[in-house]
Amino acid sequence: MAYDRNTPFNELPVLPPTEDRIIDTEVLKKWGIARAAIAKLDGITNTLEDPKIMVNTIALQEAKESSKIENIVTTTDALYEAMALSATETKSEAAKEVLRYRESLMEGISLVEEKKELDIEVLIRLFQIIKESTAGFRTDLQEVFLKRDGSDAHAGERVYTPPLGNALIKEKLNNLIEFLNDDEKYDFDPLIKMAVAHYQFEAIHPFIDGNGRTGRVVNVLYLVSKGLLKYPVAYFSRYISQNKEEYQYLLKSVTERSDWKSWLLFMLDAVTSTANYTIYKIEQINELKKRTIDFVRERNPKIDKEYVEAIFVQPYIKSVHLSENDGYKVKSRKTATRILDKLVAIGALDPPKKIGREIVYINSTLINILSDNDG
Repeated sequence: MAYDRNTPFNELPVLPPTEDRIIDTEVLKKWGIARAAIAKLDGITNTLEDPKIMVNTIALQEAKESSKIENIVTTTDALYEAMALSATETKSEAAKEVLRYRESLMEGISLVEEKKELDIEVLIRLFQIIKESTAGFRTDLQEVFLKRDGSDAHAGERVYTPPLGNALIKEKLNNLIEFLNDDEKYDFDPLIKMAVAHYQFEAIHPFIDGNGRTGRVVNVLYLVSKGLLKYPVAYFSRYISQNKEEYQYLLKSVTERSDWKSWLLFMLDAVTSTANYTIYKIEQINELKKRTIDFVRERNPKIDKEYVEAIFVQPYIKSVHLSENDGYKVKSRKTATRILDKLVAIGALDPPKKIGREIVYINSTLINILSDNDG
């Protein structure tokens, strides 16, 4: 049966791709560059005194960029403001969606560390957090379709209709999970598998909504599960967001013409660009942290280094971040506030700001580094 974008694509081929020569010399060259970039990123991350600082800050940027692809737009500053609000205070809808994405990333990391691989339950849990839902895969009645973006005469047209039928969706997802996890039966490098599986997940479109964000979380979780990264610091949403039209076109090209090669080249470029950008960010943040530690030591050596490092874990920091965290020696909010006030007095932090009912101290220099692509 010929492919019809208006009809559920129940004939979506299972993995692996059967097309000849999807991995040729050009793909192998790009793969080598991407593999080297990821290895360099992993190596640099492993030399950091506290990689969690980078995990926390970079994960939030990924959440922002991935949500931006779905036209959920906010800024780094607005996100940290939302995080500073108490649980009972109202956050913007965009901020809430982005923060749920970040939550799915962090829980996904824990699940993969526990299970040592991806499985169906992980996929469902990621989706449920992102969409704040208890639902699972689409039912037999839940047909969805993808529409053309833009404002021209063709905007809103149906461009793709994913497979329909709960049993069929589960069957194709089980094949995808087996492809990712069985390295004897499917002997591909993890970067190639990740690229192939990302297309397949988006083509299956197993959930009623949130598939793009769920699929982008899966990318980095898979690289962690396969040992290419010890810490989840490589996220590809920034590259995809900057090249959204090409990304959508190449997904369509795999569906309509089995053009796997162009898709692989794009995704390998995404890996290389992301790894290099993240290395640059890590170097910027790490250099700023070292300068700040030295700056504080010269002006007030009685302030422990751990409190200087804390303002990099929490660029919008409250006294409770110190007093209610077992990782710090300070145990009272009053003492924690005094420490933060001392950092303000010497110029390491901005003066406190009231956000909602919370008093927050801001590491604006770090925020500026993180916000360089807010636009």
